[in-house]
Order: sequence, then structure tokens, then C-alpha cells
Amino acid sequence: MERHDAIVIGGGLNGLTAAAYLARAGVDVLLVERNERLGSAAAGYDIRPGFRMPRFTLGTVSLPAHTVSDLELTKFGLRLMRVDGGISLTGEGRYHASYRDGLMHRRELARLSVKDADAWTRFRRDMLRANLALRDVLAHPMRDPSRRTLAAFRGLLSGADKVAAKPSEDMHDLLRIWSMPMADFLDSYFTSDLIKLHLAAKALAGTTLGPYSPSSARFLMNAFMGEAEGAAGGAPATVLAMGGPEAVANALAASIEAHGGRVRTEAEVTDVILRDGKARGVALADGAEVYANAILSDLDLKRTFLALFPWNELPKGFVERVSRFRMRGVTAKINLALDAMPEFPALPDGCPALQGGLRLVTSMMSLERAYDDWRDHLPPRLPLVEMLIPSMTDRSLAPQGKHVMSVAVHYVPEFLHDGPWSNERRDRLSDLVISEIAAHSPDFKDKILSTETLVPPDIESEVGLTAGDFEQGEMTLDQMFFNRPMPGLAGYDTPIANFYLCSGSAHPGALETGGAGAGAAARVAVALGHAPIHRKGSVL
Repeated sequence: MERHDAIVIGGGLNGLTAAAYLARAGVDVLLVERNERLGSAAAGYDIRPGFRMPRFTLGTVSLPAHTVSDLELTKFGLRLMRVDGGISLTGEGRYHASYRDGLMHRRELARLSVKDADAWTRFRRDMLRANLALRDVLAHPMRDPSRRTLAAFRGLLSGADKVAAKPSEDMHDLLRIWSMPMADFLDSYFTSDLIKLHLAAKALAGTTLGPYSPSSARFLMNAFMGEAEGAAGGAPATVLAMGGPEAVANALAASIEAHGGRVRTEAEVTDVILRDGKARGVALADGAEVYANAILSDLDLKRTFLALFPWNELPKGFVERVSRFRMRGVTAKINLALDAMPEFPALPDGCPALQGGLRLVTSMMSLERAYDDWRDHLPPRLPLVEMLIPSMTDRSLAPQGKHVMSVAVHYVPEFLHDGPWSNERRDRLSDLVISEIAAHSPDFKDKILSTETLVPPDIESEVGLTAGDFEQGEMTLDQMFFNRPMPGLAGYDTPIANFYLCSGSAHPGALETGGAGAGAAARVAVALGHAPIHRKGSVL
């Protein structure tokens, strides 16, 4: 009988992170993944021979620097590159670029508005302050305040003390960013519509709110998560991994195995084995059974409990509560192999910000209409289009002189108001997006060698994300912090003894890549009697 201390179900970045921390803590851990490749949505593939790219995601990397450091991922081949933050194109030759260098970025802002160049310093300061306030929340497992334990009570007192110690001005600023619509919040800093649109489009990509939705301003903080006081003072960088996002998954897997853990692909879990109301192991599709003292699921909340358990074994009413957890697809993916580098006449020759990607935007109202169409389950008419040409910085991804382009199309519903996605509708979406790109790059269509279009139902069936939801649950305020995934289920524990949730459906969700995996690993390590896990200078 095969037995381990812990089993992690699913090889996404959270599952891999959980297994890596557990292995380093001395836990005998086995990670099982149903697919041939690790990384879930971060997995790569060849769109045609010699053209490699991330199939489901845009291709940028958001794994926190402290996780890379904690797990020593550079020792296992991970190479990250920080490039400029990208460009927004609006048509009629107008563009705005983000530069990491403070002087270059100020010059770019002043090209559009001298007043806004001055306002950038205040905006950047406020984003960094907002992230500093969030940092402690992300560094520790979330405790459910409804549980009347001494640890939970101490956590509440500690949080209250920190809030009380903040200056009233800081509290006012935090309340604004967590409550205001993004469009109104940006109006309080900038005058240039293009600058505001550039910031809004980057922040809203992949979310389920529009620029005029209350509380949408908080998404502006995300780009500044990896920034620090005293840096160059420019715009946040775009981070790329040499070899694509799958290189992150491969480095995590290598870390697991180097510390005595095991990784098994093409091993689909069909059931969690229950005895006396406790999780004891997993049953695999090939008939094998593997047992452990702790089982962690990197599957989303719905797939975890609605697919792996007999419903009658779950607490009364729990299935209904799980079904109410909101998961909605919002992003489609178009993958392109190109015969040559596309040209964008509106941009200066050799513009370095192009390495960080491109966004096609028209106006703040067009973003709001795209959001409205998504909410009404209408086919996208003018979606938010985000592009990355990773072969510009990593020449291993395409043959000499040729390129791959990764296109994320946002505000694409998982189903349409009048029926499912058909091949014809996929083709229409692809034609719409390619025509939008060609409007900024006249010879673009002539350079296309191969095209693949994936809508949310494709992502659900191939990756296993319910509704094709990359966030594994909407990141609205009612589904965040101690409400994630739902009230009474914070802190990675579940109603099933020995069974834990480590996926993006748990805290902190999409706020930090791998954060749920690290938090769940800390909880499990203690439950198994191992020493507390140290992370980012703190004990989890």
C-alpha cells in the first residue's frame, strides 16, 4: 500500500508551491496531476513545430520574489527578466508606454500632460502605501473570525491594533482605493484620458468588474505588488520567465523532488477516500489508491467538492453553499505563430516598452460597454485585447526571425445569452480580434502562420477550471479575505478532517500567485507535527 505524509491534488502553481514548501519542511509529499504537463493554465505547448508558447495564459509571471527566494528556484533553472511595462494603443497614432526608469517614464507622461507627470509621484506613492498595508494580510494564513479560538481572537486583536495605529490620512486613502470606481479614482490624479485608460486597461484585464464599478479602483494596486520604495520611480515592470511560464512550474517541481517529494503526472484523482468522516487517501483513474495523513486540493472549490466527494458524505447544506460560490469565465485566448515581427507604425522605432506587451483600447466608456456585454452574456463587440510577443525577449520560443504572439481577450462570457459557443462563433471572435490588431499593424494578417482560439468552455474542459475562471472564484469583496471562499471556510481547513484547500479559491486568491499554496502548506506542516514554515522573514 502506497503511503505518504501528504498528497497534493493538482499541479497548478498553488499546488506546486504547497508541495515545494512542504517538501522543504521535511514532509513526505506526493503531488499528482491529471495532465501530461505541470502548471495547469501556465503549461506551454507548440502551436506548430518550433513555436512554443503558453497555451492558456498571456505569459507574464507574477510569482512573488520572496517565494522565488524562499524556494531557491534560481537553483533549479528559473530565470526571470524584468522588462518595461507595456504600451496602450488607442488608434489615430496615439499611444502611451510604461517605462521602469523614472526619468524615461516622466518624459513619457509629460509628452501627454506635464501636470500628470507631476501627479505620477503621488499616485505611485499611494499605490505602494496601499500594498504595504496589504502585505501583512498576504504574509499570514487567514483566520476565520467566526471560530472562537484563542488564535483567531489574537489575530483579530492584532489586526485591530494595526488599524488603530495607522494615521487617519492613510485610513482615508485605503478606504478610497478599496471602495471607489476606478474611473473616478483615476480622475482624482490625472487629466489625460490616455494615461487613465492605459492604467485602467492593465488593471481591469481578467477581472469581473468594469471601470465604473464600485471598488474596482483596488485592482490598480496589483501592478505595484512587486515594487518597493526607493526604486527608480517609474512604472511597474512586466516580469517574464525564460522558457515561458511553464519554466516556473518546472522549477517548482525540481525543488519538490530535490527535497524528497515526488511529482506524478498523468495521474487523475477520481475520488477522495473517506473513512470515519476523515480523508484518508485518494483513488486514481488507473485504479490505484494512495494514502496520506493530509490531503490538499489545488482544484477550485466547486471541482474539489462537487467532483471528488459523494455529496451525501458532506455536511448538510454544504453542497448548496459551494454551488453559490461565484465562478465566471471572463477571458478567451488566441495563440498565433507569426512569420515575422509585426510592425506598429504608431510606435517609435525600437520602443523598448513593446517587450512588456500591448493593449488595444478606445475609451473608458468602451471598457464599460465591454463589461456590460460580458455581464449580459453577449458576444464581445469591442473587448479588451492584451498582447504579448514573448519571443522578443526569449528567442528559444520561435525559429530565427519568426515569433509567437499570445493574445488574451477580456470580457468574454463563458456562455452566451442565446446558446453555447460554437466553432462559427469562435471564428467570429478570432476574426474580430485579428482585425483589431491589423488596424494598428497593417501587414499583420499576412504574417500569421497558425491560429488557435480558446474560449472559457475550452479552458474549463482542458485545464479543469470551472467556467474557465482563471481566478478560481470572483475576486469581489464578498469573496475575499476571511470570506474566501465563503464565511466559515477561511484558513484552508474544510469540513472534512485531514482535507485542505490550497487552490486560488482559498485566500488570498488572485492577490498573490502561490499564496494559497504557501498558506495551506504552513497549516498542514503544523497539523503533521513539523516545525513551522518560515516565509519572507516571518513564521506562517
